[in-house]
Amino acid sequence: MPAGESMRKRTFMLVALSLILALAFGSASLAASKVTITFWHAMGAQLGATLEGLVKDFNATHPDIIVKAEYQGNYGALQQKLTGALVAQKPPTVSQVYGNWAAEFITSNALVPIENFVSGPNGMSKLEVDDIYEGLRKASMINGKWYTMPFNKSVYVLVYNKTAFDEAGISAPPATWQDLLTIANKLTKKNDKGEFIRSGIGLRDNIDIFACFYFASGGDWLDKDGKLAIGGATGQKALQFMVDMLNKYKVAAYMSGYWDADFGAGKTAMYLTSSPGLSYTESSVAGKFEWGVAPLPASDLKYRATPVAGTDLAIYAKSTKAEQDAAWTFVKWMVEPMQTAKWAIGTSYIPVRKSALYLSIMKEHFAKNPKAEQSLKQLNYIKYDPNLAAWNGIRGDISTAVQKAFLAKATIAEALAEAVTIGNKKLGF
Repeated sequence: MPAGESMRKRTFMLVALSLILALAFGSASLAASKVTITFWHAMGAQLGATLEGLVKDFNATHPDIIVKAEYQGNYGALQQKLTGALVAQKPPTVSQVYGNWAAEFITSNALVPIENFVSGPNGMSKLEVDDIYEGLRKASMINGKWYTMPFNKSVYVLVYNKTAFDEAGISAPPATWQDLLTIANKLTKKNDKGEFIRSGIGLRDNIDIFACFYFASGGDWLDKDGKLAIGGATGQKALQFMVDMLNKYKVAAYMSGYWDADFGAGKTAMYLTSSPGLSYTESSVAGKFEWGVAPLPASDLKYRATPVAGTDLAIYAKSTKAEQDAAWTFVKWMVEPMQTAKWAIGTSYIPVRKSALYLSIMKEHFAKNPKAEQSLKQLNYIKYDPNLAAWNGIRGDISTAVQKAFLAKATIAEALAEAVTIGNKKLGF
């Protein structure tokens, strides 16, 4: 081979090798620059599909961050796995949490307060912060610090059989307890044995339905000293009304499970549910009759209120600074108006940003699904559980009190007093 040709060949090979090495190192550098974060959640079925869609959109629009969304099972399973992961010091980067979980986690400094990111270089303006519903922000505070970001939030509403209302000449859903009792009485149907063909209203024997009546009579979970306040006159009034509908007026039935199937079968005329439950109502009714949604009735209109339920997003301190910053970018993006609107449309949860309501996709959604808009009328009246580590156990104690009262195993006063005694011990009193 001539010397010139050999030289040209060697030069070509060196250039080619240099290009290959440059591409290899460039790809490695690009991969190294990507930050991968894990997101643990408890959203299954349609909720999970909507969430996965949002995560996919985030990953497509944020080339430097990879979010791995990992379904952990239901909320109980998620809580257990988070607790175990924290003990092993291997938590995810970000996860869904209830406020009382967060209160427990911060005792070991496991979470980074969201307010640290909000006021940081990639933070949120005052306008953006104020755009998040105030009640939802307050519900994310622990010991005066903003720890978590509101995410999948819901409020309770009254579902009613509009066809049955029309047939009975009832023009509007109940606004007060007296209205509720009157309407439930009109809509109750029984057979010759006195058994329900259709109850006026369906109740559940748990703290959440008790809260719907307790809050709507002016009640708060804790008094000024931080002790349980349910044993007083307001708590007794709320539980007494529920028990009276069951046993005195005999217009209500109750179960521990969900009422959507029985409602769809025409076995009750009204029931209370959280806003995501409306999709199950729709499926159960399946066009058999017209139905509607209304705010919760109150003992007096000045006490209009609804419990707010659902989880927040929390960022874990065990993560690296780069991972925490990436997690914040993800969290902030998830609650931007467009994303919270898509989340609300896909799941029936409420959008956490006020401005989301003015987006064209939300307006179109409400035009097609007017029932969905009823939940939002409650947002100015929300009340929430205290963010206390002991609260999860106390919730069970209050549910037990409701069950005992429903079954007449204790008087109203006795059932609530027992729950107060047990709960206050858990609170350290």
